[in-house]
Amino acid sequence: MMEKKGHHLRIDVYSAKERSIEELAWCAFCQEVKPLFWKDGKLFCYEMKFYPKRSRLVVIESCIASMPAYNKSVRVEGSANIPSAVLPVVKASAVAEKILEQTLNLLEEQKPSKSKGKPLP
Repeated sequence: MMEKKGHHLRIDVYSAKERSIEELAWCAFCQEVKPLFWKDGKLFCYEMKFYPKRSRLVVIESCIASMPAYNKSVRVEGSANIPSAVLPVVKASAVAEKILEQTLNLLEEQKPSKSKGKPLP
């Protein structure tokens, strides 16, 4: 939880998905989500709703892609009648870092367990 003037900011991530940089950028472009965030080799974006009275941030959808090196922008290739665009990328803030942490945890939980289906010794 994040500290905010004596209050805790509660962050809940409900959906997480791994994508390619191209898929993530296209989705962000179509949803008008900007900026994209970068931290420790991960490019990510999210859709969220903030409830100030409850100091709660609900992340409805969070997407992540591997991007080893930081770059200040990502180019989205257009198609048909949609022109190409450049989306800004910023280094993650403290809140964005917490969202990334929870996104990675959720993705780890979604992975099938290696022990599933194997009989116990």
